[in-house]
Parts: sequence; structure tokens; C-alpha cells
Amino acid sequence: MQTLRQFPAIAILVLAASAAMAVPALHAARGGHGEAALTFLYSGLFFALVAVLVGLATANRQPRNAARYHLATLLATYVALPVALGAPLVHLVPGLGYGRAYFEMLSALSTTGATLIDSPRLVPESVHLWRAMVGWAGGLLVLVSVFAILAPLNLGGFEVRDFDETRTVGRRAGDVPEATARILRTAQRITPVYAILTGLLTLLLIAAGDRPFVAACHAMATLSTSGVSPVGGLSGAASGVLGEAAIAIFLLTAVSHGFLSLRPRLGRQFGLDDPEVRLMLISVLGVTLLLFLRSFIGASEIDRQDNLVAAARAIWGSLFTVLSYLTTTGFESTDWRSMQLWSDLPNPGAILLGVAVMGGGIATTAGGIKLLRLYALYRNGQREMALLIHPSSVLSHGRGPNAITDRGARVAFAFLMMFLVSIAIVMVALTAIGLAFEDGLALAIAALTTTGPAIDALSDGIRYSGMPDAALAVLCAAMIVGRMEVLVLVALFNPALWR
Repeated sequence: MQTLRQFPAIAILVLAASAAMAVPALHAARGGHGEAALTFLYSGLFFALVAVLVGLATANRQPRNAARYHLATLLATYVALPVALGAPLVHLVPGLGYGRAYFEMLSALSTTGATLIDSPRLVPESVHLWRAMVGWAGGLLVLVSVFAILAPLNLGGFEVRDFDETRTVGRRAGDVPEATARILRTAQRITPVYAILTGLLTLLLIAAGDRPFVAACHAMATLSTSGVSPVGGLSGAASGVLGEAAIAIFLLTAVSHGFLSLRPRLGRQFGLDDPEVRLMLISVLGVTLLLFLRSFIGASEIDRQDNLVAAARAIWGSLFTVLSYLTTTGFESTDWRSMQLWSDLPNPGAILLGVAVMGGGIATTAGGIKLLRLYALYRNGQREMALLIHPSSVLSHGRGPNAITDRGARVAFAFLMMFLVSIAIVMVALTAIGLAFEDGLALAIAALTTTGPAIDALSDGIRYSGMPDAALAVLCAAMIVGRMEVLVLVALFNPALWR
């Protein structure tokens, strides 16, 4: 165990991934798929051997800068780990190849959920289990890295607040042993809660009518906001509205990280007092009302507005789908299509893409700009308007967890600009490859917000499997940028960090 702790973090992660391959191997063996079981088993043994050799060769290396070491390791994880994760898929999914298997696993690890598998039923269930497990582990990786690595460095959304949980660990990364110990403590606190919530949602979905395998995959996809599904989405599940209601409750963990805590801190409330929760309610209810009015007007034109059952299904379909896209999960309600049939109007996919750009809460598995940054911009706008009326007034910055600093508002604005520039760069790169402008914009948003199923909101039926390899390479880079966030990459490549 002492020798293992001296291994570089990326080697330990490869070892963990190799050990995790035993789960789909056992699942495949139990289902009578000997080839799939042997593929996962041999892949796990091979990459475990590689990780041990690399770890032994680099065990004596002592990093001098903890912040640089852990940020570089996080980047290397998203760049290199999908190579090992995707090896079994090359042999089990016909026509996938190494490059596309890398895309599939990077999509799962970054909790994006974009998939090249158009016919899930033609693929062994062990492959879908592996995709869901990688997405679940990717969500856990995000939570641990945010609290243990990014928060002490004032990154990951914590930079906009004047008060947060990181005061107990200070505003510095510390040396490498201290930072490593902090990562282990954080993982020990978060993993049990994360696993308990996943198991609880699995039981609820089984009670609602899903098969245990489908329920487990959808539960892992919900808690990690990866949107990975073995049946092509919630439309292929048997749980119906009851299952969607259970999923909607657990999606709240991607709105505020306070919902992940089973023992909230004294004085901390994660209800309506949380600005992220308030902004979520305003956004979800406002967009749902907008979509319902749009559908009601469309239904009145064809004399269907008196169908109350269809109206209720349209409201629920809009409410669930908007919440799912806000948390960058990408699940669509089975009643989402019912809304379009009721109103006979085209798919409002652009609205869902805009909701995905907003994103969920900080220190959660959701992507996007994040709700707290948008709240900081809103509060900054309020202050500027108040100064126009009373130029000599001294404005309060707030107290407690709702305090937003002036520096935080400036950093939030800088992040917003860099995020929009990133969308423009990815969109230009995709259009240069040959994709249409609208498709390039939607794909850029889907990758940078880690909402892979967002392309399902488009009416032209574009699929990842039909894209050229160059476009998939661009999307891979965009998924890494969207998952790590632009500010983290700027901090990593800051020359001052490397002096």
C-alpha cells in the first residue's frame, strides 16, 4: 500500500479503471456472453500491468508544485484515461475503431453522454453497463476534484463567493502530501453519499417498473448528469412518469452541492435561501410557462386547447425536460413529444440549448456557465444600476454564503466571455470541416456544456455516428475544455505557475 501511494495519480486511476472492468466482465459472464467477459478481463489485466510498470518507473519522482501537479494530472486523466477505458469497446462494438472508442469513453468520463451507438439493443448489455459506470465515476471525479483541488485554488465557481466551505483548508493548495491527503479525505466523505443516493434512486426506478439493469444505469446517469442510457433514453424505459418524477428529485443534486450532503452544516440552508435554487426555479418555471403558452396558442389554432390531459402532459414534459437540460443531463421526458403533437408546432430545440448553456450549480457534476456565476452577474448589474441613481452610496456585499464580491463578479464576466469565445471557436472549426452552421452551433454547445444528448433537440436528426473523424476530434477537445472549465486551463498554463 505504501508503494502504491508513491505511484503518480494517473497510474492509480488507470489501476482503478482496470479493477472496475471486473464488474462488466462478471455481468457478461453471468449473461452467457463469454467473448465480452474475456475482453473486459484481458483489457483490465493488460492496463493494470501497464499502470504498475509506469508507477514503479516514476515512483521516486517528487513534484514540487502541488497545484501544477494536480491540475496537470486532471488534464492528463481526461486526455489519456479514455485510451484504456475504450479498449474493450473496440472489440465488442463492430465498426467503432480506436478513435471512435476514445470519443465514446471521453464522452462518458466527462459526463457528456454523447454516443456513437445508434442501436443500443444490438450492443451487449455489459458495454452499456461499462459506459454508465464510467459516466458515474466521471461524476465522482468531478466532485472530488472540485472540492479537493479547485476550491482551495479559488477555481470551479468558488471564486465568486466571499464565504464558502474552503475557509477551513485555506486559500492555497499546500504541498503535495497535504493536497493528496485532502483528496483522500474528500473522496471518503463524498463517495458513500454519492453511492447511497445512486442506490436509492435505483430502488425507486425498480419500484416504478424498470428492469434492475436499466434502473441502475439510469440512476448512475442521473447522479453523474451523464445521460447515458442502455435503451436510448427514458422513452425506452418502463417506469414512465413515476420514474421521471424520481429522477427529477435527484437531479436537484446538480443544482446545488448542498443537496449532496446528508449532514448540512449548522446555519447553512439549501432551500429557497440558496441563490442557485432560486435561479433554478425561476428558469425552469419561466421556460416551462413560455413553452406551455407557445404550445397552447398552437393548440388553439387547431382546436385542441380543450384537451386537459394533453395539456397536463405537455406541462410535465416541459418541466422535466427543462430541468434535465439545465443540469446538463439531457434526458427528455416521454411527454416532451406529446407537447409537440398537442400543439402541432416544431421542436423548440434552441430554447433547450440556451437552458443547457446556463448549467447547474457550482461544485456539482453539471456543466455550463453555472447558476452562481449568472447570479453574480445579476447582482453586479443591480449594483451598477443603484450607483447610477445614488453615485455616492455604499453598497452592501451581502453576508454569509450569499455574498458575492466585486472581484467575483468580474471573474464571472470574464468566464462568460471566454465561454462564448470557446463556443465560437468550436463552431467555426466544425463549419470549416463541412458541417452546417446550425449543426456546428448546437454541437459546440452540447460539447462545451457536457450535454451530449442535446443534439436530439434538433429537428434534422443529426447523429454523432455520421460525423467525420475530424469533427469528432474537435468535439473531444471541446468536451475536455467544457469539463475542466476555461479558467482552470488558463490557471494551468499560467507562466507564473511554472516558474
